[in-house]
Amino acid sequence: MNGFGASGKTCSKRAPQHPQLTCRLNSVRSINAGLHHRLHARTCTDLVTPNTQTRLLRQIIPKEKLYIILAVATILVECTDATRILALNEEQQNCATAANTSIYAAAAFTDKEMSVLQQLVLQTKGQETTYDRTLVMRALAIREHKARMLVFGCGRDSVFWAKHMNRHGETVFLEDNKEWAALNVGLKTHLVKYNTAPLQAWLDKMDADAASADRHNAWTPLNEQQIASLSITGAPAGLFEQWWDVILVDAPMGFVPTEHPGRLAPIYMSASMLARQRARRPCAAVDVFVHDFDRRAEREWALTFLTPHSRLVNAADGLALQRAKQGGGTVDGAKYMAWFHS
Repeated sequence: MNGFGASGKTCSKRAPQHPQLTCRLNSVRSINAGLHHRLHARTCTDLVTPNTQTRLLRQIIPKEKLYIILAVATILVECTDATRILALNEEQQNCATAANTSIYAAAAFTDKEMSVLQQLVLQTKGQETTYDRTLVMRALAIREHKARMLVFGCGRDSVFWAKHMNRHGETVFLEDNKEWAALNVGLKTHLVKYNTAPLQAWLDKMDADAASADRHNAWTPLNEQQIASLSITGAPAGLFEQWWDVILVDAPMGFVPTEHPGRLAPIYMSASMLARQRARRPCAAVDVFVHDFDRRAEREWALTFLTPHSRLVNAADGLALQRAKQGGGTVDGAKYMAWFHS
């Protein structure tokens, strides 16, 4: 008998919901999975030995029905084992490919996507460059345009991400500027508020930490008040507990530190999400992109909070940009989209 359905991953039969048999099957599942839940132990305390289990079942269930139930139970247990093996194999494949970002280079773009991108670059001069956007495009294309994407910030490129590059997936935007949010009617946009302004206060903290002889540019721990200010007001409940394949940090503004909140909260929240997701699925690939990484606040915060859970893939881009700035030159608009891969 085959315990799999047409897909090969789901059980086609289920055991009758008899309390004694369910208790036994739960114990088998626990043993097979290497789990020993106290719940199962408490439920099955009256079934101590196989002989006791058999006698109890014979007393409750007629012999002919018992044979049928045990046969179905065997199928169910085998199906459980086989499903676990399939899941384990899939997870091992994820482990083998997640660390290999070279496969992203093979991501192909359609002529329409490239045409829209070129128009977008002309409309947004001084913002994200062609190269910056192609990094994110690859992460979406390699997922066949059906990723779960979270974007901090709305802009002229929002439709491009939601309707073109992630057309089969789900894209959610968080924006703190009412005017920008109003430009993207029809998209999943939530108006939020950041509580980290002014950014200059955080830069002063970074200076104080760097000046401490025993810290060597390390950070002093954040206190409760600072952690509270990193919360994002207005975000839907449970949004940051959901799974996200691609995260793009492109807001809020931070180029006027005495006024703007900077991108500390999105970076900190992205790191928290990465930690939770890695705990759930250690080998599943997640990509986080931080724009304006050439700015000190974005750079130091991303390196401090994201690198424990991911690695900076395009560090060479940052070195090239730094050399160009030191030499008085520019590199494709002198912007830098950092790519963190987990």
